[in-house]
Amino acid sequence: MCRVFSTALFLAAACEAMLSTSLALDGASLRVNLHNGWKAFEVISIGDNPADDGSTWSMPGTFDGIGAWLPDSSTLRLLINHETTDATISEVNLHLPSFKTAIANVIASGTTGGGSFVTSARQAYDRWSSDGGANWIATSDISNTTFYRFCSGQSYLPDTFGTGRGFADPIYVTGEEGSTDRLIAIDLANRDFYQLSGVAGSAAGGLGGMPFDNWENAALLDTGETDHVILLLSPDGGTQNMQLYVGEKGKDASGNAANTFLARNGLAFGSYFFLNDSLPVSKGDTSIDGTFDTTSAGALNSTKLEDVDTSPSDPTRAVLGDQDSGLFTFDFDFVFSGGSFNAAASGFSITKVQNHVNDVDYSGSGAYANAFGDADNVDWTAPTVINGSTYAEGLIFVNEDSGTANGEIWMNAPDGSNLILIGDTVGISGAAETSGILDISQLVGYNPGSIVLTSNQGSNASLSVLINPYAQRDNADFNGDNDVDGFDFLTWQRNLGSGTLPVQGDAQHDGDVDGPDFKVWEQQFGSPPPLFAAAAVPEPSAACLLSLALYSFVGIARLPNEAARNSGTIIARQGLRK
Repeated sequence: MCRVFSTALFLAAACEAMLSTSLALDGASLRVNLHNGWKAFEVISIGDNPADDGSTWSMPGTFDGIGAWLPDSSTLRLLINHETTDATISEVNLHLPSFKTAIANVIASGTTGGGSFVTSARQAYDRWSSDGGANWIATSDISNTTFYRFCSGQSYLPDTFGTGRGFADPIYVTGEEGSTDRLIAIDLANRDFYQLSGVAGSAAGGLGGMPFDNWENAALLDTGETDHVILLLSPDGGTQNMQLYVGEKGKDASGNAANTFLARNGLAFGSYFFLNDSLPVSKGDTSIDGTFDTTSAGALNSTKLEDVDTSPSDPTRAVLGDQDSGLFTFDFDFVFSGGSFNAAASGFSITKVQNHVNDVDYSGSGAYANAFGDADNVDWTAPTVINGSTYAEGLIFVNEDSGTANGEIWMNAPDGSNLILIGDTVGISGAAETSGILDISQLVGYNPGSIVLTSNQGSNASLSVLINPYAQRDNADFNGDNDVDGFDFLTWQRNLGSGTLPVQGDAQHDGDVDGPDFKVWEQQFGSPPPLFAAAAVPEPSAACLLSLALYSFVGIARLPNEAARNSGTIIARQGLRK
């Protein structure tokens, strides 16, 4: 576990208390108010066009869902949905070392240091296909496309849940909320955009193909085997019914063996089912009798189903934000028999973890629960340790879409405990609801829950970095002797595949001991361990900062997991937004 030397703690305690720090890197105003010690800085805003990137792309408005991945060791690539009636998706590339330096500088001093880290921006795809890749339309902007309101989205690693389980390629999934109602997938490696709804062939067992609906988002779930993929489908409007897509991997739209992009990822041939149940009414209530059916009678129905995201620690679980009802977690039990999905033997439970308070902005007094509501975009992190507390099931971040035209950003444990307010857009000119939310901590070398991206809508749409006051870096000093050496390697080696704790070799504090923990050890070998990124105190004075700098280290980047190591990529999974 990371530590702060007593000298550093003394210096921090002696510093003058000030308010949480925030700034805008490109000179625009930061579009979020901060609470509870969090810090922030702006990444990119509406109208921005990075200079000298060879592109004329100017950032469209109405920022929404966010995805992120590392196409190489020096680039953090972001995808940003635009929820407009002539919609598109932006690709924004950040120089990873410079971006990590900006984060470390804000933690240490409250400023980024003035360096630039945004290297380019452009449309996230070069061509799109409405027929499974048989025909393509080249595109570099919205002039020859007609897409509608891209809301939430998800980015996924190949072998998402283990060898052969989940997707076979790095993929970004999102959908249109209205009009043509299409679910889509982007092949991230090749920048190809595929329509899924109405294209996937009809497999036996459920309703045929991939449906059309007012898609808010889709969350990939673990089937526990290698022949299928499952997507939890959440429509905001339209049928208002939760649905489940089951795809057969390695088959084309006719059910024949194939190895095209859609086929090998289970997106060319499948069927779907309705979730049959209702959302629990009160916080803490659980419904345990959920079933899957091919008729909509008795379907789980709600007027404002919003974003869904998968639990990294148990990917048969998912979180749902419902703008009219609250926050919910699902626990699925999928049964496959004879090579097929057995809907009759499968089921799920639903637990309500936060109640809904309609259209109320937090007033600065009273219980946070009295103001939590209008849940929209969600993100479920990997297991983590924050401020000495272990969150074995991770943390859940929630952005809200309030009828007050303001947005709030929340964090809580998956059981609903430890609810805190991170930020809001109340009173900020041109800033409306908070929309996309994405934990990128593991992409930049920090414990899950430390570093988060958030976007806001309004005439001044913007993307910002949020920094936890207890942000903590990856640390390979497993035996706590203040250096990273061969003894730490032996600790990792002894517990590979079985350990779950930092003292057992879990450098990333994500609940397991695996290949990525070795990569952290490899990078930190021969060095003192990283310290806590910041004490949970307001911004110190300049003199104090100089003293504290003697005890600070720049964070080390985390490398890919086992599935992605060979390709050099890593992806942050995301809950995005209506």
